Amino acid sequence: MILSVSDVHFSYNSRPVLDDVTFHLEKGHILCILGVNGAGKSTLLKCLNRILKIQRGVVFLNGEDIRCLRGDEIARGIGYVPQRYGDEPLTVYDAVLLGRKPHIRWAAGRRDMEIVEDILRLMQLEAFALRPVNQLSGGEAQKVMIARALAQEPEILLLDEPLSNLDLKNQLEVMRLLGQAVRQRGLSAILSVHDLNLALRFADLFLLLKNGRVHTFAGREAISPEVIEDVYGVPVILQEVQGYPVMVALDQFS
Repeated sequence: MILSVSDVHFSYNSRPVLDDVTFHLEKGHILCILGVNGAGKSTLLKCLNRILKIQRGVVFLNGEDIRCLRGDEIARGIGYVPQRYGDEPLTVYDAVLLGRKPHIRWAAGRRDMEIVEDILRLMQLEAFALRPVNQLSGGEAQKVMIARALAQEPEILLLDEPLSNLDLKNQLEVMRLLGQAVRQRGLSAILSVHDLNLALRFADLFLLLKNGRVHTFAGREAISPEVIEDVYGVPVILQEVQGYPVMVALDQFS
């Protein structure tokens, strides 16, 4: 397996946020982290690539404890896309080229440029290559940040709420391109999302957090109305519409 997370605990000062979080991820899967606001989704992502230092437990990347890896070794294995993006004056090309930093010793070479050009094609960003990132729309800027992470040639992508502030068209486009990147490049992705319908449509695995603990870690077949209601406190129904699973929240106050 690429990633193994065992008994991870994390607290902000004395306030527990993650408690005994355990799961694993194989190659070629998209895992969505779900849960209410404050459940620990973003914190967990930051613990996985050592932005935050866990207080207890261990995270293994390809069998190696990330606490024993250098920063550039983590960056070659894990690409991270944070919530904030798009305020850079760099051109799209240069922003994506920055993703090659963990692999560059002195200066970018021909191979680095070929990788950037290939990723720009994959993410459909060729037409924006010379445009400043801070002049792009939210959807375009989000694709640039994913492209930068892909330029690291990681085995795992971590994306913190990559669909927030995007319209429906861009949400679908970003998820479609992410799925395409996972399939074509043989990597895996872990993302925190709020939209359960998009998660059910595109993800292979689901990690539902409740009060900082793993409530459910399973495939789509285990995501039932009972599980969703227990995690979110809202009754729902699940139906299939034109082959897609669709969740509808019920009015609990009527």
